[in-house]
Amino acid sequence: MGTIHKQQQASDGTWDYDTVQPHKYEGGAAPGAIRRILIGQDEGEQNHIVRYFTIPPGGHSAHESHAHPHSVVITQGGGTVLLGDTVHTLGVGDAVFVQPNEVHQFRAKADQPLGFICIIANPNKSH
Repeated sequence: MGTIHKQQQASDGTWDYDTVQPHKYEGGAAPGAIRRILIGQDEGEQNHIVRYFTIPPGGHSAHESHAHPHSVVITQGGGTVLLGDTVHTLGVGDAVFVQPNEVHQFRAKADQPLGFICIIANPNKSH
C-alpha cells in the first residue's frame, strides 16, 4: 500500500508534516535551512527521492555541485538560483533543472522563506 504524508501549513507559509522528520540542511547552507524526505526508500520508492527544502528569509542553500541532476519546483516564496555563473530570479511555480556537476545555490528573498520540492535519483538504487 502507498503512503500519504499530509501537509500542514506552518506559521510562515511553508509546509510541515507530522509524519516526516525535518533535518538540518548543513554543508554550507544558512542556519535554519531544513530538508525533509517526503518520498524515498522508507515509503518503498526505489528509483527517486522527493525532498522538500525550506530556506529561511535571507538564507541560502549550500553552494555546491553533484554528479546527479536535480529537478526543482518552487512552492513558497521567491528568491534566486545560481546555475553555473548566472543568477536567475525565482517565484512560486517556477521549475528548475540543475544539470549533473553544475554549481548551484538557491537564495530566499530577505523578507520571506523559500520552499521547494527537489527530486533526485535514488543514489542507492541497484541497477
